[in-house]
Amino acid sequence: MKRVTSSIETYRPHQPFLQKLLPAYVEGGHTASALFGGGIQFTGFRLNADNADKMFVFPDGCLYLVICCYPPKPSANICGSLIHRRQGFFVRSDCEYFSIRFLPGYVEPFFKLPANEFTEFETPVQTVLPHADELLEQVAAASGFDGRVKAFLDFYLRYYPREFNVPDLVRYAAGRIIQSRGAAPIGELAAETGYSSRYLLNLFQRYLGMPPKLFSRIIRFQFALDELSHYGEEDSLGSILDLGYFDQNHFIKEFKEFGAETPKKYLRLFPASPMDNNEGGGLPHP
Repeated sequence: MKRVTSSIETYRPHQPFLQKLLPAYVEGGHTASALFGGGIQFTGFRLNADNADKMFVFPDGCLYLVICCYPPKPSANICGSLIHRRQGFFVRSDCEYFSIRFLPGYVEPFFKLPANEFTEFETPVQTVLPHADELLEQVAAASGFDGRVKAFLDFYLRYYPREFNVPDLVRYAAGRIIQSRGAAPIGELAAETGYSSRYLLNLFQRYLGMPPKLFSRIIRFQFALDELSHYGEEDSLGSILDLGYFDQNHFIKEFKEFGAETPKKYLRLFPASPMDNNEGGGLPHP
């Protein structure tokens, strides 16, 4: 297999409702993420009664552990990969949240369960993770975002082996799809790796929670979001069609499938900004 350089680890998906509508949204802990091979990212935000029911989450191929940092009674759900846009589920409407984003392929080594067992579901973390109550108490009691990152790392080092391994084939196949902006065909990946398409299908179901074709479409959607966020629909249409959409109608249909609205309606809510780095979002380009 050829080496794909950090395509997964540099993937920073767009979640505009969180990144753009919540002034307290933050991403960080990149140095700490190195312990996990760069496959885990940390985010934090605060919700109140005014914005709790306005948060929607887009499909991005990732899984999230979302912790409500309410010290008297902290709680958390494992939020599996989404296939369609969904309104965010939050236990409390007035709470600081700390979220661990598991990049594509990095779920199974941590939870020791196939990723497809979580897809489209929200699972209380106590039903899956040993010592989960200790993790929630320590994260909720920590001071600020950096303190919560440290609390998560302390928990990991206490109960887990230091080696956080993801199979090379998973990293290569998912990385190639991200590097190609969703355009790498499964047959091409099979030929490059020497494994059958059926074997890759089973591998993706286990480690990413979905078939490679669906994952590719979601990655393509994320890159289309990236283009829209910076250049708007008209100026970015050529680049968007280069992602592999047959025509503009195909693009609009797929955008509505994953984003629940047309690109025009999306841009009315989130106007394009050429200088905008999406407050944490950003995708690697070939």
